[in-house]
Amino acid sequence: MVRLARSEVFDPQEVVIAHLYNRTCRRCFLMGNDQVSGKNFDHRKIWIEKYLQQFAEFFSLDLLAFSILVLIFAKRPL
Repeated sequence: MVRLARSEVFDPQEVVIAHLYNRTCRRCFLMGNDQVSGKNFDHRKIWIEKYLQQFAEFFSLDLLAFSILVLIFAKRPL
């Protein structure tokens, strides 16, 4: 299924507040202790938080709230 371009979903002249969520697929373990492999992936929490803050700055977004898998952000008009 073809998805719409973001420019067709969000009007560049309006303030947008969006609630986004992320997920993993194929039973990939994003962080914490993986019971199957026995590996610990907690170091990824720091990476994800750092990249969220960088991307918010690069794309001029106001990151209103976030947890690792949920984002709430505001986009200002151009």
